[in-house]
Amino acid sequence: MQLKPIAHTVSAVAALLMSTVVFAEAPPVPEVDQAMPLYDRHKIDISNLRDFYNALLISDAMIHADAMFDAETKWRLTLRQMFLAGSGHHTARSAYQLSKMGVPVEEIRAIFAADYVATLDDARLKAAFTYIDLMGRYPIMSPPELHAQLRTNYTDRQIAELMQLASINNASATHDAVVPIATDQETLDWANENLVDVGWDPSRNASTSAEEQRANPFVGDALTEAVAEIDAAWQRDDLGAVEPTLASDWVNFVTGYDVPTLTFDGDRDGIEEPFDAFPTAVLDWEGEGLRQLNIPSSDVPPFDVAAYDYTYFEPAKAVASGVPYSDRQRLDTNWPRQAAIGTLAMDAYILQAERTMDFDEIWSLFFVYQLASGCVHCQAHGAFGIYDYSEDEYFHDEIPDEDLPELIAYIQSLLDFERSEFVTPAMKAAMRVARDSARLPSRVTAAHIEELRRYYTDREIQEIFAVIVVNAWLSGSMQSVAVVTDQISMAFTQRTLGPKGWKAGAHIGLPSEQRPYHMSQFFDRLFADMNSGKVPDGASIWTGIDVPLAIDNDGDGVENEFDGFPDDPNRWADTDGDGIEDKLDNDIDGDGLNNSVELSAGTFPYKADSDGDGVADMAEINDGTDPLDPNTY
Repeated sequence: MQLKPIAHTVSAVAALLMSTVVFAEAPPVPEVDQAMPLYDRHKIDISNLRDFYNALLISDAMIHADAMFDAETKWRLTLRQMFLAGSGHHTARSAYQLSKMGVPVEEIRAIFAADYVATLDDARLKAAFTYIDLMGRYPIMSPPELHAQLRTNYTDRQIAELMQLASINNASATHDAVVPIATDQETLDWANENLVDVGWDPSRNASTSAEEQRANPFVGDALTEAVAEIDAAWQRDDLGAVEPTLASDWVNFVTGYDVPTLTFDGDRDGIEEPFDAFPTAVLDWEGEGLRQLNIPSSDVPPFDVAAYDYTYFEPAKAVASGVPYSDRQRLDTNWPRQAAIGTLAMDAYILQAERTMDFDEIWSLFFVYQLASGCVHCQAHGAFGIYDYSEDEYFHDEIPDEDLPELIAYIQSLLDFERSEFVTPAMKAAMRVARDSARLPSRVTAAHIEELRRYYTDREIQEIFAVIVVNAWLSGSMQSVAVVTDQISMAFTQRTLGPKGWKAGAHIGLPSEQRPYHMSQFFDRLFADMNSGKVPDGASIWTGIDVPLAIDNDGDGVENEFDGFPDDPNRWADTDGDGIEDKLDNDIDGDGLNNSVELSAGTFPYKADSDGDGVADMAEINDGTDPLDPNTY
């Protein structure tokens, strides 16, 4: 059979991206808002939610450690992404980290160049940076051609690690966008000396007071020590002890704040005692006068709604492609478990418990963010999440027929919340932050925060921001994978929003690809397992596929399941398990086709079954079927 060659080059991917749907341009942010001084960010920094912030630090530390991608490469990728995303703090932090690792300043500065990816000679590195250039800006487009480019150059586990790196980076960049992080003086001084003339701007991240000044960067020896602490505390072969812990008080080390070391919550209402005026009264946490104390001064102008009013929801459009996504349901299965545990902990902390915000508010913010981010999978989860948690308020968990039309009308109205009759002025203020943080570089300004202060306490604002940071991780990861949505969420959203123009896009997939649970059902299952004395395995339950434990005999950062040489810390790559290291193997995936033949034919050297239809490439060629079409086998 003569195969039609399919280009997996950077230029082919770039051309495809140019042809994809372009979201409506948001109006420019008013200059007066850009110049407005920030409210005391020490009070609203999400690090004050210690449990949540610990999970973010764990994810960040573990995903930047050596593994299938070495740590230096991951910091180079991170620097590129943070610069494109407009995160001043994390741009400076990444560059300074590379400097501490011995990377020459000239190489660091080169990463800022607009044509940096085009200058790379290594095809594999170019593929990774092509993906990062896509992830550095929202909305994210993740076409099959990009997946094909990655699969031409990397194993599934490497792609998973790359995607998780970028998704966690998106969460961190969004944190810096909604609460600009006051960067420590050591990093600021280095960045001012080396980065200003290549596009780095320190203005939003320079400290304005001694209290704001961060004590130290989470880089260099501090980062190494944090990773070592997490690594030592985590028992990978024990499903009952999968969540790693931070031995030191890294939150206060990183922030320079005095965040209480114990998140003690005596009445278990989700509000830590430092923020709980009534620590023995469940869900009665707000002290007298607390809200009034937070209202902006009379000289702060009201939020200019018209300046930010724009069409933020664009229906998905199908992109014609000559290659399949192939096995995308396995990519998040192959995520490094230690980093995945941190992200799942963030998700559970914010989206699965009522604290200062009610479930309907949390899921409404989630939904608006994802409408603006362009994550169709997340939109389906958000719409169903609002419905599912509203249903919990009714006896027998069933919404009466007479109440359902109003709930559906409310969900539909969030496609244009500014004109919704169901949304209060307070929630509109919160939704504006969600909407404008869903584009990177972010459009959130101090004006957004001042408007929030008219309706919410500092503790509530912290929680709103934490919801948004989780949203950024979810949107980045789900759009990267082009994950297939569970059937119940997809069907509900098609019925509910289909009449309003909503489309499923790439996320509808095949029935065999659908994961079994919506997020709410996933956590219900976890709690049920715990209550019945079973040991829950969140990663496997969530994906519907057995996720291997992160046991790593040789300590090289690559779990045994993915390590071709589990007792040799200097080697791991053996995709087909034939005992020949990939770089020396003429047939990396062991499908009988030489690597050069696969490259010329358009199939993938790292995938024995390029189209994921269950039949190996060689068998399809011998049978006369197309190894790049999952519908022919």
